Amino acid sequence: MTIDPKLSFQNYEHFKRLTLSFPDSPIEYIDDFDFEWGYTYKINVRETRLRSTLSDGTQYDYALNHIISKIKGPNSTPFKLFLDPSLYYHPVDASQQEINKTLKPINDSLYLYFDKVKIEVPANLKILFNQILEGKVSRMGHFIFINEERIRLVHF
Repeated sequence: MTIDPKLSFQNYEHFKRLTLSFPDSPIEYIDDFDFEWGYTYKINVRETRLRSTLSDGTQYDYALNHIISKIKGPNSTPFKLFLDPSLYYHPVDASQQEINKTLKPINDSLYLYFDKVKIEVPANLKILFNQILEGKVSRMGHFIFINEERIRLVHF
């Protein structure tokens, strides 16, 4: 199986999340696999049928057997990632406001998204990005890779 060098935004059953992106498979998660941004993987997995189908229709569990190849792409490779400020679809009460945020500021130009990737936001995009951060809008962002844990927003 091949894994894309980026994660994908998904509207899941009760919340939103980032999942593995496979160009040739509907799989979204692999046990024992540590994803790094910017690398395309070819992997071998073992498939285990679950005793009962999960509420989202999942019938199999997948675990990493071994990595066949891990190839670093150029940092200038563009890709898209949807930016949504809220984890849940429904309004949350005051006690849940912090866990509902998908974007956490690290400093004035760096944010952690879904606790999975750091996003660099250049000064010229801060006004639009702040609208997302404040929960006013969601947007598709265009990015490039910086390293295994950081990406840079280049435009909306």
